Formats: sequence, C-alpha cells, structure tokens
Amino acid sequence: MIGSTWNKWDLHIHSPFTHQNNQFGAASLDEYANKLNESGLSLVGITNYFFFADNELEQVREAIQQNGFNIKVLGNLEFRISQPNKDSEFINIHCVFAEHLSTAQINDVMSKLRVKNTTLTHGAIYCEQASLKHHAVKVEEVIIDYAELEEHLSQNFKRGIDYFMVVCPNGYGGFRPDIKEGRSLALAKEIDKFGDLIFGTTENDRAFFLSSRGSNLPPKPVFSCSDAHAMQDIGTLYSWVKARRTFEGLRQVLIEPEERIQIVDDFVERSFQKPYFKSISLNGTLFPSQTLQFKTATLLLNKNMVAIIGGRGTGKSILLDSIRSKFPNTPTTPGLRTVEAGGLTITLNQGDDSEILFNQPANVYSYLHVSQGDIQHISQKPDELSNEIKRMLGLHDATFDQTQTQFIQDCLAKYRAYIDYRNTTDSQGNRINNESHQQNVINYNIELIKTLTNPQNKGLIEQYQRNVQSINQFNQFVNQCSQTLHNIKISIDPLNASISKISTNPQLTTPVPNVDYSATVVALQSNIDLLSQNLAALAKENETITEEFKKQGINQDISSLLNKVNECQTQIDAANNKLKEIKEKNDQYFTLVNDRKIFAQQYQAFQNNQKHAIDSAFNKLNQHQDTWNQEQNQLVQDILTDINIYGSQSFNLKAFYSGLLNCLNGGKFRGTANQPPLDKLKQTFNIHSIDDFFKLLMNEIIIEIPESDTPISLEDFCWRDEYFNQVGRFELLEYLYKPHRVQTYLHVNAEFKYKDKTVDKLSVGQRGTFYVCLKLATDPFGSPFIFDQPEDDLDNDFIMKQLVPLFRRIKKYRQVIIVTHNANLVVNSDAEQIVIANNESEVLSYQSGAVEDGPISSANSIRTRVCEILEGGGYAFEQRERKYGLTMNR
Repeated sequence: MIGSTWNKWDLHIHSPFTHQNNQFGAASLDEYANKLNESGLSLVGITNYFFFADNELEQVREAIQQNGFNIKVLGNLEFRISQPNKDSEFINIHCVFAEHLSTAQINDVMSKLRVKNTTLTHGAIYCEQASLKHHAVKVEEVIIDYAELEEHLSQNFKRGIDYFMVVCPNGYGGFRPDIKEGRSLALAKEIDKFGDLIFGTTENDRAFFLSSRGSNLPPKPVFSCSDAHAMQDIGTLYSWVKARRTFEGLRQVLIEPEERIQIVDDFVERSFQKPYFKSISLNGTLFPSQTLQFKTATLLLNKNMVAIIGGRGTGKSILLDSIRSKFPNTPTTPGLRTVEAGGLTITLNQGDDSEILFNQPANVYSYLHVSQGDIQHISQKPDELSNEIKRMLGLHDATFDQTQTQFIQDCLAKYRAYIDYRNTTDSQGNRINNESHQQNVINYNIELIKTLTNPQNKGLIEQYQRNVQSINQFNQFVNQCSQTLHNIKISIDPLNASISKISTNPQLTTPVPNVDYSATVVALQSNIDLLSQNLAALAKENETITEEFKKQGINQDISSLLNKVNECQTQIDAANNKLKEIKEKNDQYFTLVNDRKIFAQQYQAFQNNQKHAIDSAFNKLNQHQDTWNQEQNQLVQDILTDINIYGSQSFNLKAFYSGLLNCLNGGKFRGTANQPPLDKLKQTFNIHSIDDFFKLLMNEIIIEIPESDTPISLEDFCWRDEYFNQVGRFELLEYLYKPHRVQTYLHVNAEFKYKDKTVDKLSVGQRGTFYVCLKLATDPFGSPFIFDQPEDDLDNDFIMKQLVPLFRRIKKYRQVIIVTHNANLVVNSDAEQIVIANNESEVLSYQSGAVEDGPISSANSIRTRVCEILEGGGYAFEQRERKYGLTMNR
C-alpha cells in the first residue's frame, strides 16, 4: 500500500434519491455512477435531508461497483437547525457517517429523533419518512435543535469513529457571523465549536478557519463541495484530499487541517515536479555465504514521506543500506557495512512520470543519503566537517593555479641550478663561476703578456693580441649561429613531420603548410660564411705579423712567443665572457628571489580568495532565489536561522615548525632543559601567525640568528651553510613554497557557528544538528532524501522543535525516507506512508500503509503497529489529536 495520496473528494453531493430539489430527472444510477467517475471523484458523501431513502447508500455503491469504478461512498445527512442566522435563515449543518454504517442503521437511529416543523403541526414528529407522511409535513418544513441532535447521535454512535459534524459558514443557512452584532457572533462561535469540519467555498474560508479564532476554536479543515442536485452540477466543485478514501482518512484530515486538504487545483504538491523513488523490487540475499535475504516483493513508495519502523534486526536500516549500495558514487562513511543486494532494483520517477531503472552494479544518481554513523563520523572531526561544508556549499577542493605551481617549481629548479653553478669547482678546487676568480685569471694573463713584451716587439704583439681577441669573438659568434641552426632543425623538422601527417588526413578541409624556416637558415649561414672569411683574413694577418718579426730581426722564439700570447689572450677573453655570464646568472638569481616574493603574494591572494569564496557561497545561500516560491525561500531561511558559516585560514604552527626542523641542521637547534628544539626554532624564525609566514616568504627581515646583530631575510639565511645539511637549503625552500607542501600546515577551513557557538563549544549532537540543517539548506528541493535513524545523533529538542516541522514542510518538495524509532518523527511529521519491517527466519519482508488504514481499534491497523513498535507511539497520537480537540473514547 502506497499510503496517503492526493485524490478528489466531494462530501456534499446529492443522488437521484434526494428528498428535496431533485433535478436528476430520469437519470439512472448507472448514469449517475458514470458521471461521478468522469469527474475524477474518488470519495463522495451522498447527501440527503434528515434521513436517507431506503438502501440509498448501498444502491449507489452497487452501481459504482458494477460499473467497475473505484469510488468510495460515505453517508451525509443535512439538517436545518432551529437557531437562525443573522439574516433570520435557519442554519444548515451536516452529519457525515462512516462507511461501516448501513443506510438502515443510520435511518433506524434517526427515526427515534423528534424534530420540529415550521408549520406548527401538533403531535410528535420523528425524523423518518413515515412520520413526516403521517403528519403531512414536507422535509423542507422540518427543523431541529443542534444540541438535541448531537445528544441523540452521541447516545447511539461514537463521534470520531461513526460520524463527524459539519457546519456551513456561507450561502443560505450559513452561520458566518456579523462581527458587529453581538448575538449573531455568540451563536456563530457556538456553531463553530459544534462542527468538526467546514463546508466552504473560497480560500478566504480556508484561511479563516485555519486561524485560531480564539483559544477554544482550533483550526478546522474547509471542504469545497458541489451540493449537486443535478447531473450537470457533479464535478463542478470538489476538494483535493491527501488521505486514504475512508472515514478514517477523513479523520486524519481533521488532525492535519492545513496540509491534507486543498480546495484549489493549483497547489504545490500537484504543480511541483519532484523526482522520487517510485518502487523497490526486493529479491535475493544480502551478504555472501549468509542466509539473510529479501522476500520477493515490490515495495511501492509514497512520493512524500516514508517512515520505516520495526524492531531490532527486522531489516530497517539494511533496506536503506541496500539502496545506497546501488549508487557507489554516493559518499559513504568509513566502516559502513557493504551490502551486496544484487536482487534489488530501484525505479525512479523523474517527476514527469518518465522512469529510470537502477539495476546495475554501479548506478549514477545524485540524491541525499545520511546513513547511520555519517553524522557522528563527520561531526567528531572538524577538518572533515570543514571539507564537507565546502562540498555542500558547492566549493570543490581548491587547487592553486597550475601555471603558478609550475612557475614556482621552475623557479626553485633554476635557483638550485644557480647555486650549483656558483659552487662549481675546477680540479684545484677553485670556484670558477666566481667574479674574483675570473678577474684573477684576467689579471694573471695580462701580467704574463707584459713579461712577454718589450719595446722592440710591443707593437707587433699588441696587434697580434687584438687579432686573437677578434678571432675568439668571431668563433664564439659562429658557434652561436651553428647551435641555433641545429636547434631549429631538431625543433622544426618533427613539427613539420606532424603537419605532413595532418595533410594526408582525408578529413582535412583547409591545407596546412609546413613551417618555412629557410630564410632564417640562409641568414644564419650567410653570417657564418662571412665570419669564416673574416677569420681567414685574421689568420693570414697573423701570419704576416710573424714575418714582420723576422724582417725586423727580432731574435726570439717567435712561434712559442706568439703561442703564449694567443693562450693568454684566449684565457682573458674566456674570463671576460665568463664575467658576462656570471653577471647574467646573478641578474637571473635576483629575479628568481623576486619571483618567489611575487609567488608568495599570489599564494596569499589564493588563500584570501578561498576564504572569500566560502563567505560568498554562504551569503548566496541566504539570498532570495527567484526560481523558488515564497514558501521555499522561507523554508531555507528558517533552516539557516541559527547557522553562520565563514572562511578561516588555518595555520598549524606546531605542524609548521615540526616540518621546518626536518629541513635544517638539527644540531643548530638542539634543545635544552629549559627550551625544547621547536621553541628555539620559533625564537629564531619568529613565525607566530599567517602574516609572519608570508613576511618570511616575501623575504622580509625577520629571522634572528646569534651570528648577526640584526635580523636577516630568508634569502640571507639560505646562504648560511652551517644551518643546513647537504640539500637542506633546497628542501627548506620547497617546504616553504611548493603548494602541496604548504597545504600540510596552511589551508582554508569553512568554520561555522551554530546558535552563536563555535564548533569547539558544541556537543556532538549539536554538530550533527548543524550538519543536517546545512545538508538540507544546500540541497533542499528535488532529489530524494534518505535519513537513517536521525534520533541517534541529533538533539531531541531539535527533533521536536525543528526537524518535525521541517519534514512537514520539505516533503512537499522532495521525497523523505527515514528509518526511525522515534514516534514523534512518524506521527507528528504526518508521514504519508509507514513501512513496517519484519524478519522471519532471516527472510526480510515489509508491510506498508497509512496511519488511517483499517479501523482504529483493529489489532492489525498501521496505527496499532506504530503504538506497539515505537515507544511513546500512543502518547504521540494522543497529543497530536488533542491539539485539534479530537481525543475521544475509542
């Protein structure tokens, strides 16, 4: 049984047997039944005046049944009472009877009730056809005192079980008071108290009678009815009722006078399309090598609220776990039992009656599922709760810009290459990439050339020296051009090979030309050729200089002399080139140091943006959504009333310094009896906050070391080799700058306050309450919401004061399925469907229905089972009914 669903009712509709104003003419009962069916009515209150025609209810039911229609029939007697309204009209009231009472039973009781008549006929007149006929009184001439009527009915029937009284505020005989007229108002209040429900016509009537109207006038449901006396009037007015089509269903409407009845066609639960799990097909075992299994069946589910109840081990939670097992992408709590319900199939109605069947091992569907342990697991771990908050706000794990990440990686790699470059030594241990070393080379070779020069050979040697310098420069440039030619070839040729493949593809529409680098090659080769000619000219000129030595009669070993000059000049030129290279490297080094500062600024902005993103997402959550109606917007605002979420940068100082110590020479920070290593490290680095951390990264002067009278920067500290092991300097920089390392001690959390308390001041139950509220606020409408035993992790005060009202409101917009032991969640949330779990010899089965299924006194009614299974179930029912004055003897 699918439980309570919306269907059309007309509690005030006359039949061809009506005593008065009968306009049905020659219409047969079959035609009458067909008209009821064509109008889409599911329950009708067949109405007559003071008493029914013989077997009237049975004849109408038989006609409906013989035509194959599923329309329920209740009896409705209309009375005119002796108390007039403000217009001196006799007020109309009705009595609606339960379906278990026959026409004969009702008429028999009514026949013993004395009535009055407006023609002042003498003698006792009784409420039956024979008595009226005997006294020649028409039914329209009969009136009755409402107090006498109620006393007579209550002596023969049980109000609330056998009948309900109905009053009519509008139309002829309506009791709606003139608020300026005291006597009329007093009578109206009395009639209002007398009625269990209202026959009205407008939304104004509904609003009026749903209001309190005084301490002794509880809200009452308003039914729109056709009062049809003719075939053409049937179906013109009706009510939408969410209940089983029974008298007990009517009783539930009286208990829920606002939520279970509508008198217009356009209301949320008819107009709002929401996806819902329509059914679950059950079959097969649940765990390998175990006998526990589902009894083969199809469990139909209500689209609003389903409450699953049962004793321990009856298969309540395991049903929800089986549903979850069909959607492995749904996040689960670590340690959640794994169910292998291979025989279980779920049918989803997408809201427009199109369906999806989930019967595969890995189905994909996004819905909200809270299993046992989810709340406790998340709420006990603040970091995980923070991550869950971000996910609920739609903020996925923020990743620092990959381009910038690559940038800092390249920066640190180049920095390391520079350090290696500066530390490069020759076979004698000289650091060759050092300015002073290269200047010493230059100075040494200049002095050496001087020892080779005298007044006689000075001019020739200087000329020879200049030529060698030019030759070295030309050779260097030729090498650059040749290397460039090589680089072009190895880069462009593979690219052109790829283009050639594209050009042969039959799908090519526009020709793609190869990259043409011929002009570049020609220009480079032209420079090489020209320089080669210049080199040849210089070599010839040097040969001429050698001959000049001979002509001038200089008596020296000319070949050795010039070779030494050549070697000296070549070393001078190489050293000068190296000095230029060192300057370029130094400039690059300072750029790298500055790049780290720029990166730190960007990473700081990234952290701030994450914080602002959390603030913005929560602020957006609080904003009015144009795509929601007023009730939806208000619902979300109510959920968020006690919640405030904000971004917060979390800097774990202990984790930071522990990691920092691993990058340094621990001997320099060896602890003492009064100062542990980490304290000594803090004293040196002076990092106490996030701002201090970014000052360090931006190379501000904050580090204090004993060897320096003034604070130094991070870069200066990195050149203090005594503070590092072999690769400590690079390990330190990676620890401070690489995002994946920084995230181990610096990240942005989604912090929150609930009822103005921070997470550390909240109980686990209050954290769980916050978690559920945010879950619903961030995903309030649409997909199903499954919640396993909310009472296990939530405050009872929250359950009663917030969760129950929340379920009552939100189930209009999304299906709610819960497993619970809490009677209040079942009864006061007015669950449309109750599923009772059973376990017989390891075979799980499920019985379902609505609270109004079966007589209240029945041992097998859903209500009875709720009272048996759930502690306090009877009390919950009693309190709920007492609210509307419906607690009565059973």
